[in-house]
Amino acid sequence: MNIKHEYIRNIATVFSGTAIAQLVPLILSPVLSRLYAPSDFGVYAIAMSIGICAAAVAMSQYNHGIMLEKEEDDAKQVVIVSTIVTTAIALITLVGLVISIYGFQVSSLEHIKSACILLPIYVFFVGINSSFSYWNNRNKRYIIISKGRVISAVVTILSQIILAIIFHVTPLLLLFGLAFGQFCSFLYLFYSTSDLYKGLLESWSFVRIKVLGIKHKRFLLYTTFADMMNTLLMQLPVFILTRLAGSVQTGQFAFSNRMLAAPISFVSSSVGEVFKQRAVEEYNLYGKCSKVFLQTFKGLFLLSIIPFSILFIFAPEIFAFVFGEAWREAGIFTRIMTPMFFFKFTVSPLTYIYYINGKQKEDFILHVVMLILIVVSLYFGYEWFQSVNISLLFYSLCFSGVYIYYLCRSYILSKRKISL
Repeated sequence: MNIKHEYIRNIATVFSGTAIAQLVPLILSPVLSRLYAPSDFGVYAIAMSIGICAAAVAMSQYNHGIMLEKEEDDAKQVVIVSTIVTTAIALITLVGLVISIYGFQVSSLEHIKSACILLPIYVFFVGINSSFSYWNNRNKRYIIISKGRVISAVVTILSQIILAIIFHVTPLLLLFGLAFGQFCSFLYLFYSTSDLYKGLLESWSFVRIKVLGIKHKRFLLYTTFADMMNTLLMQLPVFILTRLAGSVQTGQFAFSNRMLAAPISFVSSSVGEVFKQRAVEEYNLYGKCSKVFLQTFKGLFLLSIIPFSILFIFAPEIFAFVFGEAWREAGIFTRIMTPMFFFKFTVSPLTYIYYINGKQKEDFILHVVMLILIVVSLYFGYEWFQSVNISLLFYSLCFSGVYIYYLCRSYILSKRKISL
């Protein structure tokens, strides 16, 4: 089969599954928005910000090594390393929540005491599912990746709705639905990826695991914290808006993110799954991957220009009509952040070039710069103008600028000849 056609077909496979995974939640979101209040989403967002940051660490560390290892047995050993680190991160999350809530009596965390169990469970299954996905990506089994995402997304929102109908509505139900969705996805991936774990424990080698752990230590030292900071940057408005503007506007922002940031991340990462495999393959063959880089960027740009233009113009009206007038402000927030979402969609899959080129340290430094820019823009934007809208505008523009730099730098790296 023609390589270009195979690449497009693989993208279509992952993209179609992701589209289904996002379509069902979008269809059912008007039901969800009428069962839960903005304040419920505000509390949920605070708890989720903790869970997502921890999950980013669990997902980031050694999973990239699964893709980069040439030998299958070595890739399996990297899976063991990743599983160990994921388990440790989940336990650290549990201990941290217990100490913060019960040890220091942090008042802002009192309402998420029950999350002491749910969030670490969520973190654990997100990390394990990520390892499964990287393994299937390595072997071009994109249909399994797609089905796993569909199961997670559909089970999550259906359980959140059903629980709200059966029980008294609380933010805890939103968290339970999220953890349950990851668990169901794990069951499917575990069943469908038997070639990974069968014989894995019998063939593992402590010496080899140590060698591979050292080999890919740049991911642990730099990528882990870079991805954690990237997640923190996306969650910072939740913490800052809660502190400055209260839970209602935080809920509006969280709902906007739920409707747009999550689908964009899913779709963009779907393209990224195929791009990673193809980029590594081209580097192994030719020492560079600028051809597939440009091909992927053009496709993402053409795919995004019309829907993002519509959002920029009509987002407040769309949110008010579909979800109810109470959510118009979420549409306003979406319009303000549309430029950031546009660049995130078109650029983020391509930044995998940094990992292939061994530029984890540079990526880490960029995330530190982003952290400083975002904190300054959010905090001083509100302090100077007393406006959440202006604060989010600064936030959006800073992120957009960084993504533009990432695009230019990634393209330059894609043309450099290296040997993996």
